[in-house]
Amino acid sequence: MPSLKNILLYLVLFVSTPAIAQKTGKIYGQLADTVTHLTLKDAYITILKGTTVQKSVFSNATGGFSCDNLPYGDYNVHISFQGLAPVQKAVSLDAQHASLNMDTIYMFLSAKTLDTIVVAEPPMVIKKDTLEFNASRFPTKPYAALSSLVKLLPGIQINNDGTMKVNGITIDQLTVDGEPFFTGDKEMALTHLPAEIVKKIQVYATDPENKNINGPRTLNIVLQANKRKGTFGKGSAGVGTAQTYTLSGDVNRMNSGQQYSILGDLGNVERERMGMDAMPAMNSGKQRLINGGANYRDSRNKQVGFSGNVLTTNMHNENASRTHVLNIYPNDSSTIQDRNSGGVMNNYSHQFNGNLNIGKGSKSTFVMSPSFGINKSENISTQQSSQQLEKTGVQTYQSTGTNSSNNTGTSLGTSMHYSHGFKRTGERLMAMMNVMNNNNESVSTSNTETKYTTYSNEIHQQNKSNNQSLNVNTHASYSLPLTSKFSLQVQGGYTLSKDNNKYRTLKFNEATGHFDKLDTTQSNTFGSTYHAGSLKGSITRTMGKFGVMAGAGIESDWLHGENKTNHTSLSKRYINVLPQFSFTYSPAVSNSLQLTYSGQPNQVMIQQLQPVTQTTDSLFIQEGNPNLQQPYTHSLNATYIRMKDMKMLSFAVMGSFVSHSIGSATTLLSNGASVSKPVNLEGQENIGVMVNYAIPAGSGKSGFNISGNVNYSKNPVLSNNVRNDSRALYCNGSFTWNYQDKNGLDMMFGVSPGYNFMSTSVGLNTSFFSTGLTGKADYSWKDWEGGLSMYYNYNSSLPANYQPDFPYLSPSVRYRFLKKKAGQLSISVKDLLNQQSGASRMVGPSSVTDTWTQMRGRYALLSFTYNISQFGGAKTAAAMPAAF
Repeated sequence: MPSLKNILLYLVLFVSTPAIAQKTGKIYGQLADTVTHLTLKDAYITILKGTTVQKSVFSNATGGFSCDNLPYGDYNVHISFQGLAPVQKAVSLDAQHASLNMDTIYMFLSAKTLDTIVVAEPPMVIKKDTLEFNASRFPTKPYAALSSLVKLLPGIQINNDGTMKVNGITIDQLTVDGEPFFTGDKEMALTHLPAEIVKKIQVYATDPENKNINGPRTLNIVLQANKRKGTFGKGSAGVGTAQTYTLSGDVNRMNSGQQYSILGDLGNVERERMGMDAMPAMNSGKQRLINGGANYRDSRNKQVGFSGNVLTTNMHNENASRTHVLNIYPNDSSTIQDRNSGGVMNNYSHQFNGNLNIGKGSKSTFVMSPSFGINKSENISTQQSSQQLEKTGVQTYQSTGTNSSNNTGTSLGTSMHYSHGFKRTGERLMAMMNVMNNNNESVSTSNTETKYTTYSNEIHQQNKSNNQSLNVNTHASYSLPLTSKFSLQVQGGYTLSKDNNKYRTLKFNEATGHFDKLDTTQSNTFGSTYHAGSLKGSITRTMGKFGVMAGAGIESDWLHGENKTNHTSLSKRYINVLPQFSFTYSPAVSNSLQLTYSGQPNQVMIQQLQPVTQTTDSLFIQEGNPNLQQPYTHSLNATYIRMKDMKMLSFAVMGSFVSHSIGSATTLLSNGASVSKPVNLEGQENIGVMVNYAIPAGSGKSGFNISGNVNYSKNPVLSNNVRNDSRALYCNGSFTWNYQDKNGLDMMFGVSPGYNFMSTSVGLNTSFFSTGLTGKADYSWKDWEGGLSMYYNYNSSLPANYQPDFPYLSPSVRYRFLKKKAGQLSISVKDLLNQQSGASRMVGPSSVTDTWTQMRGRYALLSFTYNISQFGGAKTAAAMPAAF
């Protein structure tokens, strides 16, 4: 048996293998085509070592390219240019060939088969941590929007509620050539950008420092080289029945590294649904939207890039709804509340965003992104409600009231990011800082009358609040390869949050006719300061196909709050450890298995701590709790992804377990009102399983996407001082099938069944089944197009007067004309059967809520759209119509 001394010696040798200094070289060359021998600008050159991308660049204005700092070894050089066949060459760098000149490389015209360009590039590849799709392998119709292309990509889902996912993981931002499109709004880019300008679509982690494989993703659109100079856009105008109208347009001008964009929308019609999932409950009522914006980007300078945008939006909403709520209490004290409400709301927002990128593409980069925003809302609403005991049906109260509010908020901030790559491959320093200052003012007036069993109560009061906050978040990380198999990463962070809150409740004074009687029980001035500092380190060990990362850290949180009204203060200090671990197994570039664990404290909000009582109608009373402890979340994840040819399979198991979780303690008073406050409860947990399998459509073939999700959650609450644990099980799946052929037929069909079950400790059990059917079909014949969109939703839990099921049909006929078929005349009917409903059920640990919202209903729309698509420096064929 080896001695302890030998074991220690082997261990030291294992973890401290000296690094071997790597020699580096350069690959460069010149590009030209075989017909004219002209130089090729903006060709895409990729340097691969095996299947791993080492570097990728665009050729310069003379067709030249250069890739330096490449370690000695064997490489494959892949060159692609739109309309020309890709070129691949194998090369080697060593001491004798440290600077490799590939001379002039001539590219040939692509072969054509049945008028379809044959492209050698695969439909999708994995390059390190990036999933990349080649747009040329997913054909769309002329003038199709970007959303039409994205929906064809395997594993990517666009949902009708505006969210996007890739293999079940949330896509939180969409960029174009690495820069946000306007404010980064995904729907704006999906509807206003054309599919024809796209070369590649990339998916990668939004935060590269986040080692969790299930972290948020960024969808990046890489534009075609020959589409970087030209003008594109569209304008449309429409008018319909039921006083509907629409007016929209956008113009985009690109000149190599410069881009100008202007867009605007005006209308009260429903937005086009892009998803194939079950149509969500539409609780927005009747809306009218006005927005306009401008965007500028300049990246012509190789070292400095700039972009900026401004966007103004006004949303007018008219809402009429009713709710049926079961409030869960023990000992047969549960209540049922029915409420009818209506109102009008106006939201105004003005947003400016900028971005300055210095040193882009070099070893040292600095990015600064300032932002400024103004938001204002006006709301007027009325409500009628009643409550009764569930078991006996005895009414506890009736209430009527009106409410009006005005809110104004401003925000000013900036984010800064610095990155420096050292000469040693893999050694990098990164630092970032986010600073945001917010100021919000609100004035609301409430007039309610509540009739109880033996008496009545009227409230006429005005609530005024002012909140000022400053948030500073800093983070730095340093990565260092210790050996060829070991690497070290050290991270540190500091967060500062300062808040000043002034809240006033003023009762109506009959003598003066004004709201000038201060209610001291609901008024206070409160200030708080929150500090959080963390330091952690990790070591990663790479063993061929395996990788292991282990690390730990410490975080210290300090919160101090001061009530300036009653001259009291509170302070809280928390110290927590930050463990992290991950195991990765990648037997091939297209296969990956990852297991992760991390522990992280959750921030306690000062609003939860301050001992203040607030209410607007005496029926729902909210209190703070200064004795809260800090929650701590343990997260475990396992993810497997496999790609073969054009097929993709992903499987994920996720679990989170929270100690000292913050739940709600609700007490039902004898008059039917309720008092709630936050409390610490143990036992909150969440476990989920996701499976996704996708095969995209090939030429003349069908493709499909299958996904399934099972989620179990346990949430504890206190009801009348009795612990009530709710256990919920949610299962849903989706099947999406799409078909394309060369005869003009496009079809999509989806089904999304779901099952919900919840049980509580006080004896309540509820379950229901829901499903959604979706279908879209388009057929083109010469200059004519016909389409039909269909949705059918069913929810077994909703009562008959809440419309548990409804069909939605929208047929359309379109005709293309004018030069290049750039004009389109369309007539469509929305909600042909006039059955659309905004009904839904929401199940929670302390309540079950049914909601119904009135929708716009059936209307017909006649519209005209004109498209601009001029590239290669030619003048625009036609100006935008006057409707823009």
